[in-house]
Amino acid sequence: MKHAYFIFLASLLALNSWAEDSVSLLSEEKQTILRLQKEVYDAEHEKLRTNWIAPLNLEGSYSFDKSAQGDYRSTTENVSASINQDIFRSGGITYQIAYADAKKERETLSRLKEIANLNEQLFTVLLSYRKTLYQKEQSLQKLKNYEIEIFIKRQLFEAGKADITELNNALMDKSTELKNLVSLEYTMAEQRFEIAKISDVDPASFELPRFELIDEKSYMDGQFDLRYTHANTRTLRYSYDVTTTDYLPSVALNAALGYQNYDPINRAGDYDGRYYSTGVSVTLPLTYNASAAIQEAKATYLKEAAAAADKQREIRAGYAQSIEKIKSYRSAIAITNQNLLLYEDLIKAIRSGVDAGTKTGYDLQTLQNSKTIEEYDLKINEINIQIELAKLHFSLKPSKDL
Repeated sequence: MKHAYFIFLASLLALNSWAEDSVSLLSEEKQTILRLQKEVYDAEHEKLRTNWIAPLNLEGSYSFDKSAQGDYRSTTENVSASINQDIFRSGGITYQIAYADAKKERETLSRLKEIANLNEQLFTVLLSYRKTLYQKEQSLQKLKNYEIEIFIKRQLFEAGKADITELNNALMDKSTELKNLVSLEYTMAEQRFEIAKISDVDPASFELPRFELIDEKSYMDGQFDLRYTHANTRTLRYSYDVTTTDYLPSVALNAALGYQNYDPINRAGDYDGRYYSTGVSVTLPLTYNASAAIQEAKATYLKEAAAAADKQREIRAGYAQSIEKIKSYRSAIAITNQNLLLYEDLIKAIRSGVDAGTKTGYDLQTLQNSKTIEEYDLKINEINIQIELAKLHFSLKPSKDL
């Protein structure tokens, strides 16, 4: 038991140290809430580990008696200390301590999960802010192309070489993109507000870290939800054991020590001195609903144990889903890289045509803008990959080294 407790204590110290190093980017208010939450968990753990220890009862009294059958009076002064301490509960004391330790581990993991969720929320919004910034720059490049297209269509329309529909379509495309630009600017403002809710980080200047892919085995071994489910299963198992021993025999040690001063006033028989008593009691509770209470605790434990296997399947599927999404983004990046090579060849050809006088500068500018748009697509999909990797990272780690 001592060996297991030392292992548990070392594990808790590591988890708590991990947690305290993981809140540095969060707002002061969030840090205060998390610190107070830890104090609640620590106090509850200490209470649960020691609530089997009976209180030491201190008592003091003074009484004055007068007999109804005559002028007989007496005074009694008494000071005593007593205790009724269980020394055997059919294993209940050991299970109670184990339950307290398991519950502390569960609550510590719960707190780590909360910190990880807050950091995931923060980094996801920071990454999304950068993504929206790229989309805004991309939109500005598209508007440059629409301006060129409108200019060319206007010239052709005025020369009678294009109808009004083509010019109108170009104007509508520009209008749609302008509305998209306004929407992106609003999105960036919303993202700044979301960041401000949990952190004082400036999204415009914050240097984003790079998240790396976590292999499936490491992910399954360290995933917070799965670890929490296992810790909760252990907690409910010990709770079931404690419930069972509540209805088994227990042995208690009774002891009392006191001082008494009895004065019969003008009569013999006074007493002034100390006294003590010791004893052992055996209790066997016979409760009508004992079987139902034990069965309920057992069923709750077995249900959670069964849920652990289901949770493992769910988490493994979620990991595979994220991997497939990352693969799709990488495929899109590969396609974009191929397009960029084509744009480079086209730009070289158009530049030669411009030098030869067979192509216009507008053609060259349009292709250069289109190439820049594709380059922003690369950055956007890289951010998409980082968002997915961040989700995986914060599923088993509460923070990210900067």
